[in-house]
Amino acid sequence: MTSWKGHFEDFNSGNGYQSKSANNQRQSFNGNNDTTTSSSKVTEVLKIYDISSSHSYVTIIGLVISKDGPKSIISKKGTERYLLALTVRDAEESFINVTSWGNESYILSAAQLIQIGDVVRVSNAQVQSKPNNGMDDKYKPTTPSPYQLNISENHGYIELYSGWDSENFRGLQHLPTKPKNDYYTLEDINVNGMSLQGEHINILAAVKKLGKVRDITTKTGKMTKKCEVLLFDETCSNFTLDLWNINVEQVQTWIAHQTVIFAADVKIIHSDFKSSMIAVADSKTIFTVDPETTEAYSLHSYAMSDTSWTNDISNEGEIANFVKEIDPDLESIKEIYNIEQMKTKCNNTDFQADYGVAFVFLSKFDIDSEDHLITRQVCNKCRRTVKEESNFICLNPSCSGDEDNAIFNGNKNAFEYNISVSISDHTGTLDFCQLQSTAAENILGFKADNINEVNLDKLTQIKWNYLLERCKLKFKIKKFNSRITVRILSLMVADHNEVHSYFSSL
Repeated sequence: MTSWKGHFEDFNSGNGYQSKSANNQRQSFNGNNDTTTSSSKVTEVLKIYDISSSHSYVTIIGLVISKDGPKSIISKKGTERYLLALTVRDAEESFINVTSWGNESYILSAAQLIQIGDVVRVSNAQVQSKPNNGMDDKYKPTTPSPYQLNISENHGYIELYSGWDSENFRGLQHLPTKPKNDYYTLEDINVNGMSLQGEHINILAAVKKLGKVRDITTKTGKMTKKCEVLLFDETCSNFTLDLWNINVEQVQTWIAHQTVIFAADVKIIHSDFKSSMIAVADSKTIFTVDPETTEAYSLHSYAMSDTSWTNDISNEGEIANFVKEIDPDLESIKEIYNIEQMKTKCNNTDFQADYGVAFVFLSKFDIDSEDHLITRQVCNKCRRTVKEESNFICLNPSCSGDEDNAIFNGNKNAFEYNISVSISDHTGTLDFCQLQSTAAENILGFKADNINEVNLDKLTQIKWNYLLERCKLKFKIKKFNSRITVRILSLMVADHNEVHSYFSSL
């Protein structure tokens, strides 16, 4: 194995970024003068897991799950060189750190080209063993591979990949890089306090509030960006996560009271300003957004049902209007959307509510899992969720909830469905769409109160009547403060002729 030794003489001064066309579409960057010998150039794609000491150069394809930089360092010769660090993943248990070295313009072009969530092809990358002293994992994401890859203006290149299997790689973005149950609750962090000072740990939490992005000047005079995010879970209502520089870009797609994150290797420190422990994302941190785990789905359901966000409203009448808002007659909802258009609507800040129709596949419909509850208890008066820890008493101060309102004493609480689904079409996938309780009743054929009388085999049979089938649904996208919800008002297996007519008109 020929390892890259960090000799900056290997680099030329050319700008290796090449756009796909004159309109600067993102495509690839590589050296203007790739001096890798023909015998060492590798075109065959290798799995990350199969990289060994017998390989000098490799070519891999995978999903970018982490990005750090651009950064500059000073070599022993006193010259300034730049780097961009990526983590690339091609399987659930296989990911590797890739570092690109070069001059300023080369690395800046690379940083603009490659984003977290892109599928890339890394060609002719030099293989290097990780240092035995553990210094590599101190400043880079922890990876299962004992190797790391290097490319430069002279050695190898990286490009966006759009092959037939690219969607298979994108599916990896919702799988945590650490064991799904290897995390601290927010309360655990507060309880452990200073014993966690400086430690890197994993967190599973929901986003409560996104702070404004601020420009910060460091002590060394460099400009950077900072964003403060408030997190919460079932154990803690407020916990601060600080993000800097490149991580700030990632949070712009997060949605308060909807996005769940698995944060691998965030650093825990004590904030003197806040007089509490906080988490800080650094070069080791990898975020998995809306992870596909039972724990994350449970936390998402909690986040969606949490009503503490209504504390931002001082007028109780406004709360009542939001909770009891009357939807239009379903027959009047006619405008058709695809998934991409629905996502655009969700990201639009200039609307409060909108309705539409979609012809989609039901790609997640988890109603037959033994450890996944699909119903919840709500107060009969204000419809807020009531929980066992409060003895099923409504805690809404504007509601006359008391022990007489508890389920165990008078049976005055109600059950309603709490089902989250994913919907997909040729333009993408939208996760965590809430199936309205009345729509769920129509699909399942019985009320939420009777769920305990239905066995799992029956639920499985119902699930497969809809899962992966082309369905017609009518939905409502609602914005309230910073919270966005997608609620499915009705859902049925689509009529073939209606689907054909719709797609023929495109």
